[in-house]
Amino acid sequence: MQDEERYMTLNVQSRKRSSIQTSQLPFEDCSVTLQWYKILLGISGTVNGVLALTLICLILLVLCPLEWLKYQEKCYWFSDEMKNWSDSYMYCLGRKSHLLIIQNQLEMAFIQKNLRQSNYVWIGLNFTSLKKTWTWVDGSPLDPKIFFIKGPAKENSCAATKENKVYSETCSSVFKWICQY
Repeated sequence: MQDEERYMTLNVQSRKRSSIQTSQLPFEDCSVTLQWYKILLGISGTVNGVLALTLICLILLVLCPLEWLKYQEKCYWFSDEMKNWSDSYMYCLGRKSHLLIIQNQLEMAFIQKNLRQSNYVWIGLNFTSLKKTWTWVDGSPLDPKIFFIKGPAKENSCAATKENKVYSETCSSVFKWICQY
């Protein structure tokens, strides 16, 4: 009988130990699983962040808003109404853009191809009385190698394009215009 009591005592103690070990086993498995979930969540968060930044860059760098035309790295908007040069300038600024700055003959050809009429159209070039030079709206001077301006270079002169040429016109005249960004 004494042997039976020892056997039962040992048996109960070994059952207690095995139940403690068994109850700890899932917690250890859970902590390993939780670590993997944390790693996977971190990776997926990073991937989502990269995808979001890529989408934003594509929208900002590649796509133009509706009614704007894309050429090379720029977007262009051609007006249908007429304003003086200053009002045209302000209109473009209000749309987070500026009047057209022509940087080369290819760009000039694109503009002329997309003009729907043969009338004058304001561009972002005016004669500044302080510098006594033709200056683009971004502050850069006109490169005379790109094109020649027909007409007087005097105070209150702004540039308009018509049929592949650029003309000096009084800034208070009203023409259509081109915005660019």
